[in-house]
Amino acid sequence: MRTFLYRQRFRLPWLVALVALLVFVLTIHDFLAISQPIVGNILVVEAWIYNSSAIKEAASEFTRGHYEWLITVGGPIGEDGLPNQESSAVLAAIKLRELGVDKSRIVELPVPDVTSHRTYASALTLRNWLTRSKTEIIGINIFTLGAHARKSLLLFRRALGPETNIGVIAGTEDDYDQSRWWLSARGIYVTMRKTLGYLYAVFWPIPESLSLPYNSGNPT
Repeated sequence: MRTFLYRQRFRLPWLVALVALLVFVLTIHDFLAISQPIVGNILVVEAWIYNSSAIKEAASEFTRGHYEWLITVGGPIGEDGLPNQESSAVLAAIKLRELGVDKSRIVELPVPDVTSHRTYASALTLRNWLTRSKTEIIGINIFTLGAHARKSLLLFRRALGPETNIGVIAGTEDDYDQSRWWLSARGIYVTMRKTLGYLYAVFWPIPESLSLPYNSGNPT
């Protein structure tokens, strides 16, 4: 009898851990890839998605959403520190124009080259432009890719403040099946990385402002 009870006590923590792991696997991606769009007049596209098929979804969202402005915001592409890098904000705007978005409605906001807090730097660049341009804000939807969405929503809300109504839209990942992310190496890598990134954003003290140039947020 004692041997039986000992075995049961030994197995219980493993069963709890197994159930917790199963719950994590089945729910984490949906938690991260949140879509909570609002009625707004500004669609902000995180420009690093320019080379993903999700950019087509961003163009469709702008067309059917009755937005006034589509803002592409993002930093230089390629390896850190290389000179004369193209801005993802410019490349995303080019793609969106090719997809039929009126160029007069697109604002390109290149973000300075930073080695960390890139999403937050994008949010601050957007804040700078909104302040300088005195653009009327009814609401802002952030369009990003998949499991990055919850982190984007958190950091854009932090940068723009509680007085700004912000929603988020998660574009579809095309590198793996989002409903079965655990079955591919790419899905595991992206989901784990985005999980750690979100936890970092929640718990690590990100400064209210970064060392961005004064003119960051000036459109090209």
